[in-house]
Amino acid sequence: MKITYDKSDNSIQIKDGLKKTYLVLKFLMLLNLANALIRLMGQDHMDYGVIEYFWIAIGIVSLLVLYYFVFKLSTAEEIPVDNIKSLNEKSVWGRKRFSFELTNGKKRHLGGFKNEFELAKLRELVETAGIRY
Repeated sequence: MKITYDKSDNSIQIKDGLKKTYLVLKFLMLLNLANALIRLMGQDHMDYGVIEYFWIAIGIVSLLVLYYFVFKLSTAEEIPVDNIKSLNEKSVWGRKRFSFELTNGKKRHLGGFKNEFELAKLRELVETAGIRY
């Protein structure tokens, strides 16, 4: 992952391949949703068994995850500093995860950092850009 600050544009460039990863996940959620709908179409709800209720659960979870990916997460690779509210730090199972909170209500997740040196570079970049931490 490579994060840089462009002073001339006053923006942050992020190169981490997150756009492709989220595109694959969105496609898989759509595929799950379509599969659940195809499985349940044409059947009377009185004839539902365990498998059909399992597909209903898969469809609901896929719909919720798809909503989250489309409306709550951003995959922008160039973000103007004016559009960033703050940098959020969250600890998940002992690992620190970082994300930018954007002014449009979305979050832009940053990948994992390999060592403390990369983490220090991120904090320096945030201070240089004037982003709240």
